[in-house]
Amino acid sequence: MDRRWWKSTIQFLLGVGIVLGLALLLKIAVKPSQAKMPSGWTVIRPPDEVMALALQGNVVWAGGKDGLVAIDRKTSQLQKLPGSAPRVRYVNDLLIDRKGNLWIGHHTGLTRYTHGTWESFPHLERLLPGPIFSILEDREGLLWFGGERGVLSFDGVAFRTFAIPETLLLPSIDVLFQDSSGAFWFGSASPTKGGLLCYRAGQWTAYTTANELAHHSVNSILQDRQGAIWFALGFGSRGGASRLKDQSWTTLTKENGLAGGKVRSLYEDRDGRLWFGSEYDGIAVYTDNRWQVITPNHGLAGWEVKEMIQDPDGVYWLGTENGLSRIESIDWQLEGREQKS
Repeated sequence: MDRRWWKSTIQFLLGVGIVLGLALLLKIAVKPSQAKMPSGWTVIRPPDEVMALALQGNVVWAGGKDGLVAIDRKTSQLQKLPGSAPRVRYVNDLLIDRKGNLWIGHHTGLTRYTHGTWESFPHLERLLPGPIFSILEDREGLLWFGGERGVLSFDGVAFRTFAIPETLLLPSIDVLFQDSSGAFWFGSASPTKGGLLCYRAGQWTAYTTANELAHHSVNSILQDRQGAIWFALGFGSRGGASRLKDQSWTTLTKENGLAGGKVRSLYEDRDGRLWFGSEYDGIAVYTDNRWQVITPNHGLAGWEVKEMIQDPDGVYWLGTENGLSRIESIDWQLEGREQKS
């Protein structure tokens, strides 16, 4: 036969082999996100990455690196942002305050949405330069905003700098929390110089890995209905969940049932189940004295669960690095621990 024919045939077969090989690799790479979806589970994309969630009536607000989106919680459909919404990116935190205002902390500062009107606060750059990482409304209705090495408060009229002692300053205030006693907690997720501070009755206390914390990077704080305060800790594959109850500290790790090393997020649902989102390994749920790990192999949108809420109908909304999971119900009889391949 003609040598050119053989050459063309070999090139064709090689090309087919390369295409099939790439297709196989792609199938392997995306296999976790293509798991058969359980009944009542939906993955919503966009948004592609979700850092923050807030619920307002029938709207689920979701924020992340690509900005802010609004989702109808009944239909799971994206809605057009109302009014002349500004373009924001890298949304770090969202809060609906008691007056119904939506507050958005993002990479260039702070934005508020109030009944059809959007407002930014460029003058805050003088008080707290850089991004806003965390937002809190305290028991008195005072708003708090955490940024790079500082905190602002807002009483509805004016923003004021909240003084943290120079010797205790954290590299960033990524987490703000007020517990049931009225004490304020300030956490930094910095991988090298993170930390945890408590401000109670005018006194400051710093907590470290020497005696209390599983890791110095603080990612989330939660107080459960029994009064225990949980701290989501870690960076990379190291960390855990530390618990403070009656001035006594304990720590949970992967060996105790967590999905992975670093704990990224915390949530307690309306039935008292505790949810521990991980960095790389899905989410672990503690209920009835046992653990259950849920991953993309079960239908979860992504491996890193960054934020969780539950709406009035009991539907769970889980924000991940690969979209948003809407879960109407969960088979609490799922067996086994799924590991990321």
